[in-house]
Amino acid sequence: MLNTRKSFLFIILISALTLSSCKTSEEFTGYSYDPEGVTETSDREINHQNKRTIGFLEDGVWITNEFRGSRVNDVIRTGTYHYRLQINPEISPINNSPWYGFQVWADDTTHVTLELTYTDGRHRYRPEISYNGGQTWQKADSISYNREPETRIGVISLEIGPEPVWISAQVPQTTTEFREWSDRIAKKAFIQRSVVGSSHQGRPIYQLKISEYSGEPVKGVVLIYGRQHPPEIPGYITGLHFIEELASDSDLAKKFREYFDIWTYPLMNPDGADNGHWRTNSTGVDLNRDWQYFNQPETNAVRRSLLPLLNRDDRKVFYAIDFHSTGETVFYPILKEIETFPHLFTYRWLDEIKRELPDIELNVEPFPTDSPIAKNWSHKTFGIDAVTYEVWDGLPKDQLEKLGTESAQIFMEMMISEFEKKMK
Repeated sequence: MLNTRKSFLFIILISALTLSSCKTSEEFTGYSYDPEGVTETSDREINHQNKRTIGFLEDGVWITNEFRGSRVNDVIRTGTYHYRLQINPEISPINNSPWYGFQVWADDTTHVTLELTYTDGRHRYRPEISYNGGQTWQKADSISYNREPETRIGVISLEIGPEPVWISAQVPQTTTEFREWSDRIAKKAFIQRSVVGSSHQGRPIYQLKISEYSGEPVKGVVLIYGRQHPPEIPGYITGLHFIEELASDSDLAKKFREYFDIWTYPLMNPDGADNGHWRTNSTGVDLNRDWQYFNQPETNAVRRSLLPLLNRDDRKVFYAIDFHSTGETVFYPILKEIETFPHLFTYRWLDEIKRELPDIELNVEPFPTDSPIAKNWSHKTFGIDAVTYEVWDGLPKDQLEKLGTESAQIFMEMMISEFEKKMK
């Protein structure tokens, strides 16, 4: 009787979610930093980037965007070895996360000046530069780069030659790099990689399921989402380090996996990542505003793969994390007065991270559950606590690894305690 009733409720839930897919959100219209209409998540026309290599024969200088993860829409020569690069978003208006990526070289060794200008945005990210085809990267220093305070444009001055110099808003992380990472981690016997759906442009949406056999009749499940917004690479990288630690060979991780499975979707917006988008997928939709009506194939694929957990007697969802990046490292938890399971876990976890990692400034800003985002859907669907885990987009590489690894260790210790308290 119990299983029949649960199956019936599951069917009702699926039907209700499907019928609501054509509606628009009336309860929530956006955060203060969102453009108007952000919660209308039907397909939109976007401004496609024209892939090309632009050459200036009088200078012997060449600039290209003909590779994955690039963005530069036009280049204008304003003087000898001086160029204005125009960078446009895929839609407008849009959040100010102005991604750029291009390669520049010259027939002979020379010094060039590049002005980064934007439509519907202003310069934000200090450039990452690679002189060896992306093998190593370095942040532009104050000699080669400055942001003009009045015009808010970025100016890069550097020496180039016949070998292309790669300049990018963040160290690029396209579907190529993700596939390499997931190939490596999926070699472990207890990690299963599967395709749960496809993006608009046919790129796979991957799930990594970390599940090791144990004698527990009911195991907990932790949900992890990532890279809904393409430029937010520091949060994405922190999330990868977090996942790696949960899947590590440490005694703590082994014990954690006796009690918990991890269902993770580290790269939810592969189209945006490969097309160099500022914010959205290939139809101009902010995926982290599509967790109410699921009009987009990316969010809908993840939802479909998770809903069967409602009907399983051998699994109980405990927590959800959604990794992002912004102008500070900050946790966005659910308001304390809202009942969750485990109760107030995010706040307790945050306190422990602050205590263990005092050198990393970590802030907190609670939010209600009215917005159509991944964290809130996870709470409403499974009754759990959840957090949007935002990482400062200027945090150094070694700090990203430290934050991801050590916050995962603290998380595992606390989650084991919660499991033993609730399930034993």
